[in-house]
Amino acid sequence: MLEGKVAVVTGAAQGIGFAISEEFAKQKSDVVLTDYNPEVTKVAAKLNEQYAGKIKGLVLNVMDTASIKQGLQEIITDYGKIDYVMNNAGGGVLKPFAELTDEDFDKTVNLDLRGTFLCMREEIKLFLKQGYGSIVNTSALGSVYNPGGMGAYNAAKNGIIGMTQAAAIDYADKNIRVNSVAPGLTKTPLNEGGFLDKILPTVPMKRAETAAEVAKVFVFVASQATFMTGQTILSDGGVSVGLK
Repeated sequence: MLEGKVAVVTGAAQGIGFAISEEFAKQKSDVVLTDYNPEVTKVAAKLNEQYAGKIKGLVLNVMDTASIKQGLQEIITDYGKIDYVMNNAGGGVLKPFAELTDEDFDKTVNLDLRGTFLCMREEIKLFLKQGYGSIVNTSALGSVYNPGGMGAYNAAKNGIIGMTQAAAIDYADKNIRVNSVAPGLTKTPLNEGGFLDKILPTVPMKRAETAAEVAKVFVFVASQATFMTGQTILSDGGVSVGLK
């Protein structure tokens, strides 16, 4: 159990981010769900009714440094510390490479890669003052296995893996761990339908991952894998090692 710990999750209004938040709540952590969508406050309020920890929602824009700074300061004021941060906010435009517009590329890279960078930078500054902390970024299976149509998305997610490694080395001796988790084909509101059905036959386990399953991986890496840093953990049903 993680009673007394404080976990912060970005992109937490739905999908994997919500599942991570709920898994921390099940472990009795205090949890702050953040999202640019104001609905995050209602989502958090419902969780707060179900679980023992202090759970709240916070509107935060990961592409705005001022919003990140303000949000982190508000959390420190309310909770006194942050133990774990899950940089999960992201998304992407899925198109064949030559069909990607400038706007498609910029939108995807700004949200996924730049947004993660801005969050990591401010979180690390906070953790340096605090003396410890654990960051887990959301990368993607597409970084190692590419079903096509993911030029901008993979550029961003590969960049996240690179940043994870760089930050891990920079602060390994400062009691700050930085890792990432690469979910496989995960059933979420953002990818249900044609894309999911098309890729599912390539998964050796012949089913999609649930958000609840991959959430357990995030929580383990954040809180239990205390000698792990700079790593990307794949939770993909075997896709990265072979097709069946």
